[in-house]
Amino acid sequence: MNEKAIVVIPARGGSKRFPRKNIALLDGEPLLSYAIRASEAAQKVGDIYVSTEDPEIEAVAEQYGAKVPFLRPAELSGDDVTADDVVRHLVQYLQNHEGLGDAIVVLIQPTSPFVKPEHIDAAVDQFAQDPALDSVTTMSQLDHRKHPYNLSFIGENGRWEFMFPEEREAARSRQSKPGAQMFCNLFAAKASTFLKRGRFGAVKGSVLIDDVYAWDIDFEWQLVVAEMMMKKGLVDLGR
Repeated sequence: MNEKAIVVIPARGGSKRFPRKNIALLDGEPLLSYAIRASEAAQKVGDIYVSTEDPEIEAVAEQYGAKVPFLRPAELSGDDVTADDVVRHLVQYLQNHEGLGDAIVVLIQPTSPFVKPEHIDAAVDQFAQDPALDSVTTMSQLDHRKHPYNLSFIGENGRWEFMFPEEREAARSRQSKPGAQMFCNLFAAKASTFLKRGRFGAVKGSVLIDDVYAWDIDFEWQLVVAEMMMKKGLVDLGR
């Protein structure tokens, strides 16, 4: 296994809900640059790759020090293409052309500007601490309102029901509910795992992070909120 991990950041240009979001400016810097800089500052990371079909995003990625070995083919740039598909394509290319081997591959979405270098290092370190792991994911604690026992669905008649009514009835108070976490913005796996299964291996480790650092940007209002969080000092990116 390679001594250092590689980072793969999938950044296509064809976002529908928030056009050009991957290079939208956050505090004066392209959104994509945050994932690249966090990766550069991580001690356990070697090369950083961006997969894109867009020449402008390619230029931004290279400006901030990431490698773009090719422009992604059109069949891997549509709305129904998953991040796993993109990473698998790049990993296969690196194994064929650069002797990647079974390195640790870290997937970071460009829409996650608050990933910290220590999150990356902690995820990579777990593979050395527990050789049985196939993958490691950052996780954040779900608050009471978003707990699975509080989930509901609206029927065709407009009436709604709890999805897990028996479990909720048995644990109605905040204190009586079991802890629940959600995977968030960083996914690390052996190259072989990405090729066979995608980002989630059979044996999964976790790095628990503060919910504020799990912030993800899919809509323009989330970019506005992210900038407010930065200006108020609610996130510490070590800059």
